[in-house]
Amino acid sequence: MQPIRAQLKLTIEEELTEEVLQSNVDSLEKIYIFIHEPRITKWFSSANIKEYLESGKEPELGLLYKAGVVQIVETKQWSEGVHFPQMGPKAIKILRDIKEANGFLITNGEYSAMMTDIIEIDHFHIGKVLYEMTAKIMGIPKDSGFIQFVPAAVRTTLAYPTPIQTAKDFNLALKSDDFNALKNTIGEKELLKIISTDAIKNGTPIVKLLEQIKEGLKKTKTVEKVKSSFAGGVYSDGLPWSGVLAEIDTKKHKWKFAAHIANKEPKNVPALIKEYKQKSKNPNKIELAWNGGYILNPELVGKLGLPETYIGSPLGLLIMNNKVFCPPLFNKPAFIIYKNGDVDIRKVNCEAGLIVKGKQKNIVFSSKNYNKHSDSEACFYDLSYSEETFKGNGNVIIRIAGNTVKQIIKTKAGESVPAISVGITLSVPSNIFSSTMFKEGMPLDIQLLEPENNPFKWDEISYAIEAGPMLIDSGKQILNMEDEGWKTSNSIKTQAARLDFTDMRGPKIAVGITKEGKLMVLMVNGRIRESVGATHFDMVDILLKYGMDKAMGFDPGGSSTLVVDGNIMNISPYNKNYEKDIYSLPPEPRFVANAIMGWIDD
Repeated sequence: MQPIRAQLKLTIEEELTEEVLQSNVDSLEKIYIFIHEPRITKWFSSANIKEYLESGKEPELGLLYKAGVVQIVETKQWSEGVHFPQMGPKAIKILRDIKEANGFLITNGEYSAMMTDIIEIDHFHIGKVLYEMTAKIMGIPKDSGFIQFVPAAVRTTLAYPTPIQTAKDFNLALKSDDFNALKNTIGEKELLKIISTDAIKNGTPIVKLLEQIKEGLKKTKTVEKVKSSFAGGVYSDGLPWSGVLAEIDTKKHKWKFAAHIANKEPKNVPALIKEYKQKSKNPNKIELAWNGGYILNPELVGKLGLPETYIGSPLGLLIMNNKVFCPPLFNKPAFIIYKNGDVDIRKVNCEAGLIVKGKQKNIVFSSKNYNKHSDSEACFYDLSYSEETFKGNGNVIIRIAGNTVKQIIKTKAGESVPAISVGITLSVPSNIFSSTMFKEGMPLDIQLLEPENNPFKWDEISYAIEAGPMLIDSGKQILNMEDEGWKTSNSIKTQAARLDFTDMRGPKIAVGITKEGKLMVLMVNGRIRESVGATHFDMVDILLKYGMDKAMGFDPGGSSTLVVDGNIMNISPYNKNYEKDIYSLPPEPRFVANAIMGWIDD
């Protein structure tokens, strides 16, 4: 009633009569009541509204209904709130008319705040919180009443069930000093338009967005070492994704990167940054960091029936400070950091062979003895080897995980040894074997040999970490799980493959490089309300839109983490204390075994 009375300039004491209405009816804006058509399963429907308006219980409402100022719009909805496919063409046309006329919606009921919060029309939520879940989503106590204004297209609660913004948080932001200052500077209408536009394109949390708008208005802008922004979209199948993009220019600044593996036990990426700075005494501020490659976690080690000493071992190439901590294990891509600061993404493997260095002598494992037995020369096997046993036949079998000797087996003539799905396996004839060079628990000094057909200098690499899969090369999608060794029996046993990641959407993280030297980290959130996540193919599509020439994935899932300037940018769908509150807890990064970190070398 109030919008109508306001248009007619009626005081609180004045009654709306038929005479007043008839002389003004043509100038009044329409009010539409959207409600589902009568059906057995719904106790309340359009028929009940119509009966009430015609009953005479509210004479003024009855007059408006009779004059056509108030109209009932029947929908075919089964769901609560607004569900466009179920509304029917008449209702959608009227909604479009309301939008074009800068009208607004009023939604009533407890679930209104959850079911109408992405409509591109300004709207008000009115209701009372009766259930705990609604209270958690909105960020207000149970049994609270609420009236809330929501600008067009805005989703007030972000990232449920691990919210980074509740409806209450959004409400406080609209009453904040930042909002009022911006409103006075650019005008409320323009400010709300910016908020709505960002909600459609990026979904930036409101507090962060207000900071960005304020920064954009400054005459002297802060130089961003890492450009970061929220991003989002809708896939061709209609499902939504959201995430974060971080971009740096490796040519404009002298960037350096390092890979750090956790001491003793896994930690989250911020903790790994702190640990790395303490250990390396690096005085520079870590500007960019993300979770790295695949490792053997406790669950996997137990599943494979391996000793606990295998926990934390890398499942791919790991070079740190020019030292090989793990040779390549498959044919997967590695993020490579050269001594001169250049970065690259390329597939790596150990087919060319390797050298184990000793104090008295070196043992060469040549390419001709790769995944193949020899009685007279040292030979070696990686995880691309598909047989269930290795031929021993008198050789000494040395199992290594990372660069550490885990087991030494002296075989007899004709004896075979079971293959395990971890690390490199060395096979050395007994007359070459050195008990001083190979001891259980001892790290090996490993030098990787250059491949002849695709040479690059291993000794020019400062850091490298193998992960995968390779997503883009030369500006084209080249995803090939089979070629990279993800489908071998050993790979599948270690779960490093996780073939479901190819076709299953979830949290993902990937790094891309342009020909011009720009590096971009893309983190797509998953398992939250705004984002179904991404498949590897989805990641390819997004990265290609941003002009990436090369790109690779890193360890996906709930452990995917992106940190910029000390701030966690992505939204984890995880909180280890979830049993304490089954409805909602703030997101927290999961623990990982290693991370890649970047800084500007001043």
